[in-house]
Amino acid sequence: MEVYRAILSRRSIRRFQQRPIPVEILKKLVNAARVAPSAANLQPLEYFVVTDEKLCSDVFSTIRWAGHIKPRWMPDKNERPVAYIIILVREEIYTREQISIDYKRDVGLAAENIMLAAEGENIGSCMICSFDRAKVRKILGVPETLLVDSIIALGYKAEKSVIEDMQNGSIRYWRDRRNVMHVPKRRLDDILHINGF
Repeated sequence: MEVYRAILSRRSIRRFQQRPIPVEILKKLVNAARVAPSAANLQPLEYFVVTDEKLCSDVFSTIRWAGHIKPRWMPDKNERPVAYIIILVREEIYTREQISIDYKRDVGLAAENIMLAAEGENIGSCMICSFDRAKVRKILGVPETLLVDSIIALGYKAEKSVIEDMQNGSIRYWRDRRNVMHVPKRRLDDILHINGF
């Protein structure tokens, strides 16, 4: 898939087919994250891949899904992610190197690489930052030396999501009667400034 097309077609997907993702593809997604830019090339990120059905169910129970959809919504059992990539941060790298850098840029760059690589494989993804980190740490046995930052939910797509021009400044995404997700985005003309304002 051409890169620009993948960027435009990638949307957050929250409903998934219950078809497993081959481990080789998941390794490919983590490798895409591994080569993402890293501030001062510190490379503090590590990745925990979850494919086991029970572990997936346990991780799912920690997630707060789609805050803008009302009433409260979450995927049905037959729509849940079939894999997760948990992004972890080895914070002691910053102390050892005596560098004050915000690792969140590294996380964002790595996560986008994962999601774009997934899109190239026709796999849906959704980055999640609203979840119970302490429970995920316990479920997966993550050592205290690693910070649990975010989760990327993965699976073959079972829904469609489209971009809409933002109306009246509303950022609220919504589903129509056909269960198509509509996501408002600011128009290019409203955010682009070339050689001045």
